[in-house]
Amino acid sequence: MDSSDATKRAVVLGHLTITIPVIAVIWIVVRWGLYQFGPSLWPYYVTGGIALAWQWYLMALPRWKGLLTRNGLQVNQTEDVAERSGLVWSGTGAIGSFALHTTAAAICGIHFGPWLLSRWYTWIRPLLGMSSHTPTGNDWLQHFELASIVPAVVVGYLVSKRFGRLATCAWILPTIILVYELLRFTEPHVSVLAAPHPSTRFQYFFVIQRTAPTFTPGFGGVDPVRVALQMSAVAPFYAGLAYSAGAIAAKRDLLKRIFGSGPLQPEPERTQTEKRAEGSVADESEKPVHELD
Repeated sequence: MDSSDATKRAVVLGHLTITIPVIAVIWIVVRWGLYQFGPSLWPYYVTGGIALAWQWYLMALPRWKGLLTRNGLQVNQTEDVAERSGLVWSGTGAIGSFALHTTAAAICGIHFGPWLLSRWYTWIRPLLGMSSHTPTGNDWLQHFELASIVPAVVVGYLVSKRFGRLATCAWILPTIILVYELLRFTEPHVSVLAAPHPSTRFQYFFVIQRTAPTFTPGFGGVDPVRVALQMSAVAPFYAGLAYSAGAIAAKRDLLKRIFGSGPLQPEPERTQTEKRAEGSVADESEKPVHELD
């Protein structure tokens, strides 16, 4: 009876320390993202919350199982209690990995790439003796593709070395979002009933605006909705493709293949030993052979 009560208390403790924190983390991240950045990026708030909650789940579940083991349960009994109490969730590895890589790719396209570009202007250019200025949104738009792709390739390569599962799938959600925006696109100043020309549709998204809108009448001749869509849909799309490419390169050890063992590297000891053995055999073969009488 005491053992049963202890197990029930452990199950309640498990839900308090695993289930509730996981739900709370996802809710907090989504609410924070909506408050901080608005609703346009909400799918990435969800994936970001799932990625963080997954990390907590990976840490908390083994600790909770260890508590049951210390209370006298066998390992197989612990697993049975965890499954029956709903604390073992199937598919968490795949969902968590997918959310992690998708969020990392989106962060590269939306925030990390522009941040690195700003560091180029404020830190690197002065160190190189080059003229510099305070970076603005125009600088990001003028280097839009570079800032979206290059950091994502590097981050995808590095992160996939540690979390390799589904790292090559970081492009899926950004592509779905971009396709959805393409399908619902209506050409500005044209009747909603008129279908936009395909070239107009793609130009609206993929021909990047190189200047940011201004807070003046007419927004300085720039369409702010178009710029916002390019930042929220096209940048994560480029970053997702680049991140997946970096993960593929890591999976195939592309850097090792390109910058692999050089010709000047010392030979392993085993090879040198084999060479000495081969040399001694060659010496023996060179000795004159005496015929037997």
